[in-house]
Amino acid sequence: MNIEITMKEYRDLLDILHIADVIMSGHRREEDLRSVRHRALIQKLYALAGEEGTERLISYNESSHAYEPTADYEESSVAHVLIDEFGDHLFWDELISRLSVRDAGRNVGGRDRLNAMSDSERQAVENPIRQRYIEEFSKNGISNIAIIERFTLGGGVPAKTSD
Repeated sequence: MNIEITMKEYRDLLDILHIADVIMSGHRREEDLRSVRHRALIQKLYALAGEEGTERLISYNESSHAYEPTADYEESSVAHVLIDEFGDHLFWDELISRLSVRDAGRNVGGRDRLNAMSDSERQAVENPIRQRYIEEFSKNGISNIAIIERFTLGGGVPAKTSD
């Protein structure tokens, strides 16, 4: 298969590849075998950078035996801006979702009871809580978040609760 793209399209493709690579492996300490094929394809497409006259964007790292984005790429790319925006959105979405489920479970007598509800019943319980968290975090960010130290039983074992 041959695909013809312009230099500008190749530059955009580098952003897409870098975003994909960061999402697949940027948070891992060990290589994930599920993404080996994908990362090999990314390497193959990164290797074309030298052929396309974009060698200032991707270089070969002898010690890791892999093509990597250069400092020039990092400074000129929209990829990290998009990744940061996604990470920020994901953080707030997950925080709100998890706190809403936690509090809804407490309000109805436990997570098992919450999970046994119909979708509409569960939404009726969770949505007002979710909306309150959205309002709070939109207004104050993390300013009002605090960790409440839990009491422990003998030996430093955390006390268990129903949730």
